[in-house]
Amino acid sequence: MFRRIRNAKFIDKKFLEDFDKSKYSLELNKKFEYLETLKFVDNKENIILIGTPGCGKTHYATALGIKACIVGKNVLFTSVPNLVIELQEAMSKNQITSYKKKFEKYDLVILYELGYVSFDKIGCDILFNFLSSRNDKVSIILITNLNFEIWEEVFKNPMLTSHS
Repeated sequence: MFRRIRNAKFIDKKFLEDFDKSKYSLELNKKFEYLETLKFVDNKENIILIGTPGCGKTHYATALGIKACIVGKNVLFTSVPNLVIELQEAMSKNQITSYKKKFEKYDLVILYELGYVSFDKIGCDILFNFLSSRNDKVSIILITNLNFEIWEEVFKNPMLTSHS
């Protein structure tokens, strides 16, 4: 358990018991209950936590990640900008396939800081390709301050972020 927590590379140790859910609606608290069962990890579902700075997104995601480690799941916690840099480096070394393969060992990947740093078109395409290739293979928690409506500013392509 301690090795999994250390290998996850959490910035801080945060726990569900310390997360104040009282400021959230009944509807959100029901969603919290489901997330805390970690069934979304077993079902390989993706979660997007959107909110203003300081509302607890990173705390909550970290706490879910630590709980996942405690019950035997392998977790990675990393920033989106670092992920994009690593993906670009792997591509330049023709190692993108092996880089993507290393993510197969994780049950849950927590990505924070989506939208804090803008990327060029290549970085956006690499990130989108990576996230799509992970769909149905691993659970991802994506943490961002950006409302979904402005994601096309991050991904530079409205077709990548269209929703109905």
